[in-house]
Amino acid sequence: RRGPTAAVTHSAWSFAYLTIRDRMPTILTKAIDTIHRNKSKFFEEHGEEGISAEKQAISLLSKLRNELQTDKPLLELMDGLPDTESWNQYMQRQQSQLGDQEPASWFKSPWLYVECYMYRRIQEAIGLK
Repeated sequence: RRGPTAAVTHSAWSFAYLTIRDRMPTILTKAIDTIHRNKSKFFEEHGEEGISAEKQAISLLSKLRNELQTDKPLLELMDGLPDTESWNQYMQRQQSQLGDQEPASWFKSPWLYVECYMYRRIQEAIGLK
């Protein structure tokens, strides 16, 4: 017996679609703004390395927001944390369900997965050096 179907993001005006289209970019914008507002604190605590990390995090989160808003393909995680391989394997399963005709992307994947994936990408962006 199969479980319930996943909430999909491609149905316009569904909760899942509106979450991806409206709420998630807002969350990313707030994260970017928070990092930027704390620039002086990063410098005080970590010197130039803190400013460099702040710039890199803002750049990666801005790129992530653009990927989301333009329905780009989901990218494999690259940070090497213990769960990285599990995330990438799940993404490969999602891609195999879609077949070769289109890549797994923000609006063509299950809502809960892309919501969690966004937070995992935030973690990756903040943790990279």
